[in-house]
Amino acid sequence: MQAFIQALFKHYSTLWYKVLVALILAVISFYLSGINALEDLEYRTLDYRFANVQGSSYPDTSLIIVAIDNGSLDFFEKNGIYWHWPRSFHGHLTKFLTDAGARSIVFDILFDSPDLDRAESYSEETDGAFAQAMAGSGLAVLGAELNPDSLEFSYLQGSVSLEYNAAGWKEALDPNDGRLPIDTLFNAAASIGLTNIEPDMDGIVRRISPLRQVGGGYVPCLALGALLEMQGISTIRSSGRHIEVGDYIIPVDERGDYLINWYGACCADGVFRYLPYAAVIQSASAIQYGQNPVIPPWVFKDKIVIIGTDASGLRDLRPTPIMHEGMHPGMEIWATVLSNWVQNNHIIHVHPIYTLLLTLLLASAVLYSFDRFAAWKAYLVLLALTLFLFILVGLLWRGDNRIFLPVVTPGLGLVLAYLFVFSNEMRERVFLHQVFGAYVSPELMELMIETHEIPELGGEDIEGSAFFSDLQGFTTLSESMEAQHLIEFLNELFTDLTDILMTNRGTLDKYEGDAILAFFGAPYPLDDHGSRAVEVAIAMQERLAELREKWTGEGDRWPEAASRLQMRIGINSGPMVVGNMGSTGRMNYTMIGDTVNVASRLEQAAKQFGILNHISAATAQDLPSGIVLRDLGWTRLLGKQTAIHTYEVLGWQERLSTQELSLVEGWNEVMDLVQHREWEAAETSLHQCAELETDYIGRPTTPSRVYLEQNLPIWRQESYGEDWRPIIELRRK
Repeated sequence: MQAFIQALFKHYSTLWYKVLVALILAVISFYLSGINALEDLEYRTLDYRFANVQGSSYPDTSLIIVAIDNGSLDFFEKNGIYWHWPRSFHGHLTKFLTDAGARSIVFDILFDSPDLDRAESYSEETDGAFAQAMAGSGLAVLGAELNPDSLEFSYLQGSVSLEYNAAGWKEALDPNDGRLPIDTLFNAAASIGLTNIEPDMDGIVRRISPLRQVGGGYVPCLALGALLEMQGISTIRSSGRHIEVGDYIIPVDERGDYLINWYGACCADGVFRYLPYAAVIQSASAIQYGQNPVIPPWVFKDKIVIIGTDASGLRDLRPTPIMHEGMHPGMEIWATVLSNWVQNNHIIHVHPIYTLLLTLLLASAVLYSFDRFAAWKAYLVLLALTLFLFILVGLLWRGDNRIFLPVVTPGLGLVLAYLFVFSNEMRERVFLHQVFGAYVSPELMELMIETHEIPELGGEDIEGSAFFSDLQGFTTLSESMEAQHLIEFLNELFTDLTDILMTNRGTLDKYEGDAILAFFGAPYPLDDHGSRAVEVAIAMQERLAELREKWTGEGDRWPEAASRLQMRIGINSGPMVVGNMGSTGRMNYTMIGDTVNVASRLEQAAKQFGILNHISAATAQDLPSGIVLRDLGWTRLLGKQTAIHTYEVLGWQERLSTQELSLVEGWNEVMDLVQHREWEAAETSLHQCAELETDYIGRPTTPSRVYLEQNLPIWRQESYGEDWRPIIELRRK
């Protein structure tokens, strides 16, 4: 399992891995976007575009709606004529529009039953007058409505011949399946079209079906019936996702539906021109009697005229993307569709392959950014990609022909890519916590996860700092405590000290009895590993002082030795090898090398100097200026042939006492005198320094006493060459 996760780490940063994962996520997004909930979400984004992003196309001015509105009802009621009006009115209107040169006359009204018998007229008379006017016009298109259960979706392949005579229709249509024009009107009409408009699952009308299969034949919608009538043809062809109707090409989806391109708000104050039915009838009567018409005939020259109801209680209202509440009259829906077709104002669907490629691009960018950039930069990239998607969608929608780029598929790709990054990060966290959690700080863990850099199993060369600590007086303490009590004591101490270590990005190697072994610079490189190690040493000494006070205040809970407990620390910086070392069945993330050995000996040598913090010159060279050091000169550590320059770390300058600062000043003078072999003056200064040394119970000696008692007598007896330097020889632990 560990090897498998290592392989994932290794390949995660490769380009092919990201592209492969992005491709898989893109395909998943593509197919998931087809489920009902996400389809509904896509509809909502489409509605938003219609309502808030203005396109550059406008409705065809050759389309006029003649509305049976409230004003028209009032006008006829004042003249004693109530709804339903005699159908001879429609015949009168049809003749007037035909004589005026209209291009097509479309009735979005169902004439599925004979007209009413009235005192002044019979239904045969009024229906006959209407039929006679239609037959003489050759422009009238009537509507029919079929039960939804009798309709089938159709996707045409090749060519299909549509016959519009009564015999051909009656073979395909059953009057019991819906509401068809009565025979008198059916036979006189130039064309028939279905007025069936089926909303999407959320109840909103967004598309219509140009053709529906009924039995063994195909029936056009009302708009397609008008388009066929205007061109005088009865044959349509299908090519891929297009329906060819004479000179016009209508794009459809896989079910054969047409996505309506809405222009704007509806009704009399909307995008289409509305004329009252009564005004048109008045104009027709005025022409008949040689009077000036309210609406001159030239208004209808070469126009497509759609007649429908717009009066209260008579409206056929449908919710649409731009009129969710106000509702769209059915006749204006057909006017919109006809305008789309006549002007080629279609919504162009982006081919699915391009949607897939865009999703692939966005998903790849997310995977790449979270792999290569810091987290906050990657989130900015994610935000930028999201904004790019919405801006692209908006720009495509605003063109001369609206281009419909799905939002859900690429948006889902972005989400899935981020979820993949998140889940991959969680998997990495689990792995890293399993392997490094016991000895790597949480901050370092975050850096490893963010950069996807982990140490190579088996070891790697680094520049780092080794850290060794040991408790002075622990043997006495342990002899006065039971094992369980001692473990409790060490757990409290090591918890606090380890927290300090990890907070400063240190890595715990191991606990060895009462000793802490650690290093800085791995598993994540640190440019300031030396200064971090020294700062940890100072912080640990300060925390130990606080704990001594705490233990003293707890009375008899701890032995008296706990209040005198001290800790020696040795630190050295340089090249070392870190990694998981041991057997195949049991490994430990540890450090080896000469740098590590020297750090261990520095900790041991601290006892002989009587100091607590002992570091090498390699560690001292890059420390912050606020840390005060005491130069201990050149020391040949136990088991080493070459002497090294070492220092005592006293702490932060602002926290040192006046006595300690005076000691450092006097000690610097001593080191200068020793180097120049001014032994009498050096001895005098050393006595002064010895008086300033801090004394505490258990301190075996001090650097001042080491110089006075052990080294000064030896150095005075040595012969001096030009390259002579005072070296302290340490021969025991």
